[in-house]
Amino acid sequence: MHFHQEVFMYTKMKMDQTHNFTTKLISSELTHHIRKNILWPHIKNDHYSLDVDELKDTFHLGVFVENQIVSCATFYPQNTDKAHAKNAYRLRGMATDINYSRNGYGMKIMTEAFNILKNRNCDLIWCNARLIAFPFYQYVGFEAKGDLFDISDIGPHYYMYKRIK
Repeated sequence: MHFHQEVFMYTKMKMDQTHNFTTKLISSELTHHIRKNILWPHIKNDHYSLDVDELKDTFHLGVFVENQIVSCATFYPQNTDKAHAKNAYRLRGMATDINYSRNGYGMKIMTEAFNILKNRNCDLIWCNARLIAFPFYQYVGFEAKGDLFDISDIGPHYYMYKRIK
């Protein structure tokens, strides 16, 4: 088998497994459905925005499968007192529709985000990771710092960070 045939077969297999997805920058409004259903079902006032959603340096990423958003995350500049950084960004609102979980879409968002953050000269990304997402963040290179803590109405979290190189 020639190299090009192997690459074609691998690419076709990956596309078949992931149902032909795309990862792209999105508006904050496109995050609301997933935020509501996955992250914040306890919110009853239909307010699924973050106060930073429309700031100049905030960006949102989404993964689409067959033109339907299935995963999203929000990134914005915010310093942290738990890790030294010159240009830190915070990750919030990351979630994947449960019907599409464990297909690598979160990894696709993080890979794209790391590239964007590197281009913005970001040297650290941090988040308050839900306990259920802790293994995922470890997998993509985040480290935990400090003890487990609770966020009211949401549950246990760890502070996690990753150096951007």
